[in-house]
Amino acid sequence: MRVVGFAAGVCAVLALAGCSTAVDGQPEASGAPLTKEQLFDPCAVSDSVLQAAGADPATKDDNPFSVPRPDWKGCSWRAGDHFVSFFSTTNTLQQFRENQYFRDFRDVTVSGRPALQFYLGTINPPEECEIAFDTSQGRVTLTASKASSSNSTTDPCVWVNDAAPHFASSIPR
Repeated sequence: MRVVGFAAGVCAVLALAGCSTAVDGQPEASGAPLTKEQLFDPCAVSDSVLQAAGADPATKDDNPFSVPRPDWKGCSWRAGDHFVSFFSTTNTLQQFRENQYFRDFRDVTVSGRPALQFYLGTINPPEECEIAFDTSQGRVTLTASKASSSNSTTDPCVWVNDAAPHFASSIPR
């Protein structure tokens, strides 16, 4: 059984999916959106990065949305009693802030890089936490989602903050 939180995260991704506007063939220089083809490929992250973050490379799900999304790319992996998802999107950080599915925003720094951390959904205690980075190849997000079989009371932001430094060198500037 997958995670309840992961399903909620995919719903959040789907909620954001209608928020972006693509501009064909233009690189993201002054905030102009990228096309899906121009986005960073989070599924290409190395096994060594995944293992360092506590994720099992053999559990890779390269179709976490179940259907193609025009403005998202992503993969997820099992990491103990939670899942780690790595996505890229054409959506802006402002669109994340405006989405009511996301809450409790905090500006954070991961390996010297500014990022935006927030919870997904309305469940308390939270079961998902995400960190979003602004990059030259779209926004890149790292999400930790509690597995439905987990009895852990660990805040998912602890999980994602523990994993994020391992992924930071893989994220484009």
